[in-house]
Amino acid sequence: MKFPVSISKPRVGWCAAFLVAVTASTVLGESLLETMDQEVASIYEKSRDAVVKVHALRQLQIGNLVLLPTYRIATGFFVDKDGHILTTATAVDDVDTCWIDWRGRRITARIVGRDPQTNLAVLKINPESGTPTPFLPQGDSDALRVGSMVIAIAFPYDLPSAPVVGFVSGLDIQSNGHVFPTTHIRAGCRLSPGQGGGPLLNVHGEVVGIAVAVHADGQCCALPINAARKISKDILEFGQAQHPWVGLGVSERPPAVDPIESSLRQVFVQQVYSNTPAADAGFCNGDILVCITSNEVRRSADVLNAMFYHRIGDQVEFTVLRHGLEQRIVLVVGSRPAQEAFGSVSIPQLVPPGPSAPWPVAVPASQER
Repeated sequence: MKFPVSISKPRVGWCAAFLVAVTASTVLGESLLETMDQEVASIYEKSRDAVVKVHALRQLQIGNLVLLPTYRIATGFFVDKDGHILTTATAVDDVDTCWIDWRGRRITARIVGRDPQTNLAVLKINPESGTPTPFLPQGDSDALRVGSMVIAIAFPYDLPSAPVVGFVSGLDIQSNGHVFPTTHIRAGCRLSPGQGGGPLLNVHGEVVGIAVAVHADGQCCALPINAARKISKDILEFGQAQHPWVGLGVSERPPAVDPIESSLRQVFVQQVYSNTPAADAGFCNGDILVCITSNEVRRSADVLNAMFYHRIGDQVEFTVLRHGLEQRIVLVVGSRPAQEAFGSVSIPQLVPPGPSAPWPVAVPASQER
C-alpha cells in the first residue's frame, strides 16, 4: 500500500535552509575546536623548552642515625636569559640539594631566595658561556577575567611535561580559610603531584600566573605573575620579599545610605593597632576607606591588593571619610615584625586577628617520597 507524499515547495526550501544552517553550524563548531586544538598545541611547543622539572633532596640525620631522605619533585620555568627560575617555596623548603632536569641534563640549581607567604622561590642555574636560557614572555595578570582561558604546563609525577587547559573560575583573596596576601587566580586546571610551580599561560602564550596551591574542589590556585614579578624582584634586590606593615584591621559592611543594595559595600577601619605605621599616621576606628592613592576601595581585598605592591619606606596616601568629611592621611609603610606571620596579625587584614591559617594544600605540586 502506498501513501501519498506531498511536500510543498516552500516547505522543501525551509528544510533545505535548515539543513544548510545545521551543516554550517557543525562545520563552524568543528573549525573552532580544530583552531583551539592547534593553538594549544602551538603554545605548548613554543613554551615547553622554558619549563623545567625541579628536584629537591633533604637528608635527615639524628645523631649517628641517618634517616631516609626526603625527595620532592616540582615544576619551574625560566623568566630570563640568565638562568633564573620561578617555582614554589614549599618545593625547596629546607633542602640540602636542588637541581633541574633540562634538555636531558641534570643541572645544579642554587636557591636564591624563598617567600613562604606567597609560596614563591627563585632558583638560578649557570647557563653555558654564551648560551642564554630560553624564557617565557610575561603577560598582564590584571587583564584576566572570569572565563578567560588559561593553559598550565607542568610535569605530572615522573612523566614528561604536558599542557592542562582550563578557564579562570574566580579571582580570590582567600581559599580554604587561608587569606592570601593578594588576590589569586582560581582556574579549572586540575593538577597532579609534581605540577606545582608550573606556569599558567594566556591565549597569547604569556605567563599570567604560577600554580602554588589547590582549591578545596581541586581547582588550581595561582599567584598572578604581576605579584610574582614584584616578589622575585624583591628577592633579587634585597635578598627577601618586602611585605608591607600597616597596622589596620579592616572589615566590610553595607553602606548606611542603601543597606539593601548588597552589591555596594563600605570598607571601614575596625581596629588600629598600637605602635604601628597606621597609628603613627593618625587612623581612627570607624574611618571609611575611600581610596589608596588613585585606587578606589570597594572591598577589603582592594586594601590588600593596593598595599601588596608597596615596599618598606614608601609613602602611601589614603583618602578616608571621618564623620562625613573626607580626609587625607599619609602613611609610611613599615617593616613587618619578625614574629608576625601573614594570617595572624598581618596588616591590612580582612578579619580580626587570630591564629595563622594553614596554606590550602600548599603546592599541588610537590611530590614527596
